[in-house]
Amino acid sequence: MSLLSLLYLDDHGVDLVSDAVRQWCQARHVSIQSIQGQKALNIAVDKVLAGETSPAAIVDAIDSEIHVDLTGK
Repeated sequence: MSLLSLLYLDDHGVDLVSDAVRQWCQARHVSIQSIQGQKALNIAVDKVLAGETSPAAIVDAIDSEIHVDLTGK
C-alpha cells in the first residue's frame, strides 16, 4: 500500500484518514514520515476503504496494529 491508495478515496475519506492519522501521530509523538507513521496511514486508508467512518475507530484500529512505547524507555 502506498499514498496512491488515497486516490481511491473521496475528499471526505482523505480528510478522515488525514485527521485520524494526524491525531494518532500527535498523541503518540510519532512523525507521519516515520515507518510507524506510514504504517498508520496505510491502516487508516484500509479502514476507510472498508467503509469505516469513525475517526475514533480508525485511531483504535491503528493502536491495535501498532504499539508505541509512550514511557520513553
